[in-house]
Amino acid sequence: MYIIIIGGGVAGSTLGKLLSSEGHEMVIVEQDEERAKAIAESTDALIIHGDGSDLEILKDAGIDKADAVAVLTRDDNTNLAICQILKKAGVKRVVARVNDPNKQDLYLSLDVTAPISPITPMVSYFKNALTLGKVRSLISLAKGKAEILELTLSNEKMDGKKISETGLPEGAMIGMISRNGEILLGNKDETLKLNDLLIIIAKSETSKDVTSILKGAAKE
Repeated sequence: MYIIIIGGGVAGSTLGKLLSSEGHEMVIVEQDEERAKAIAESTDALIIHGDGSDLEILKDAGIDKADAVAVLTRDDNTNLAICQILKKAGVKRVVARVNDPNKQDLYLSLDVTAPISPITPMVSYFKNALTLGKVRSLISLAKGKAEILELTLSNEKMDGKKISETGLPEGAMIGMISRNGEILLGNKDETLKLNDLLIIIAKSETSKDVTSILKGAAKE
């Protein structure tokens, strides 16, 4: 694929190196001259020093032939302006960094393929680490209103019970079970076993109850 990254910060440069190592043809647009030079010395990607919101710079980067563009600057107004230009230019796949989660709807209104907020999942992860212990929040959904959790079944009372018998709160469901290398879908008649690794889709307000039921943790 021919992929353009606009914004060569830590996220942009790291993503560029990864995609380049996988054989994709990469272009990184970076406004800061010193950073652009540093990236050029550490990656095989083509580096263009310039303002990613400038149409001429984007043309130089090859937006006319781009399969996908990632817009990763730290300023939402800049990112939104670039997304508008890219959509008008006919770029079909545009992925954008959302710095302020409250502005995610603006990206959606531009029909951005994937507006991604690094803040929302990070906050969710910290929240669960602080309040739920050894429960991992894999993905935050719907502006933090729901999430995908990973936890190990450690409540002995749940051992041998069917999923339908666990008493999980409304708004929470077990989507997948990993057991001894085998993957099982979380249908209601599936039997749970101690130390199963569970993937759970849950509304955020149910997380503590889910943890209490499946890990045997005391609710506060």
